Amino acid sequence: MKFAGVAFVTLLAPGMADQCCYPSCGSQGCNAPGEWCSQSQSNCEGSCTGHFCPSGPTPTPGPTPPTPPPGPKASYCPSANDITVAYGTPQLNNQGWTVHGNGGVATKSTFNLLGGSVEFDIDFSGVGKGVNANIYTISPSIAASGYTPDKYCDGAAMPPKEFCLEVDWVESNGACGGATTLHTIQGPGPNGCTSWGCRSSYAYDGKTKFHMKIEHGEDGTWTTYKDGASIGTLNPAPSGNDWSILKSNYEKKGALIYSSEWEGWVPLDKQCGAFSTDKALLARSHFTVSNLKIVGSVVQGPTPTRCASENSTVVV
Repeated sequence: MKFAGVAFVTLLAPGMADQCCYPSCGSQGCNAPGEWCSQSQSNCEGSCTGHFCPSGPTPTPGPTPPTPPPGPKASYCPSANDITVAYGTPQLNNQGWTVHGNGGVATKSTFNLLGGSVEFDIDFSGVGKGVNANIYTISPSIAASGYTPDKYCDGAAMPPKEFCLEVDWVESNGACGGATTLHTIQGPGPNGCTSWGCRSSYAYDGKTKFHMKIEHGEDGTWTTYKDGASIGTLNPAPSGNDWSILKSNYEKKGALIYSSEWEGWVPLDKQCGAFSTDKALLARSHFTVSNLKIVGSVVQGPTPTRCASENSTVVV
């Protein structure tokens, strides 16, 4: 280690190794040594938003500064001007959008959804089997003016692309079935919510239009409802570390709502068919999100349109 140009050598105790911990060193919740979050301070305190605990004796930490209180929760019904084109030529509407072919959209702002919710109607009836139509959140760093496509990151990214928390509310395989997935750890593998994901998959059983609602607890845990019924548990089950990563990201960076249509991977490939490489099929496919309502607080970006039908500030 170096401090003010002076080199120090730390003798390591047997078996000690770097760890990324939540919320501080000595906590019960830590990534194991060697996991991606524990491999460097930049991994831990950047993408994983944890506290880097280097091997060797750890000095007694000073008092933790208080966390600034979150802004007031409010009900937001984004207008077309509060949504931006990510790529392609989607149609932007008040409280929603229609994506035709290969394209995507995003909210201009990010939201702290802890203790809040998001609900919307979604129509997959125009999506061909093997095409992935979706809506999810990522947690990038964006400017005060709002999200721009160069700030994109997700839970499948590997260097040099930027990794960030990804919460998939639904990824649809055509109009046949879908999956809800959490990604908190960079890279593939079965050791938690990696790029492989902690996932719940489900068939639509012939129905292709749904009302969906996502409810978040203050601890980061969330439940996704499809037409009022919970989609069930994620497998593998997220750990306390995973929920801590989600909570920290939503508090510090917020959730950017992102929605796209593409080819390259689909859930339920055995039941619904493998991913398509038919560009004509992708071009013909389309899906619609409508009646989008967000209950939370703005973390980054401009303040979107509040819902006019009720008191805009939510008492909690």
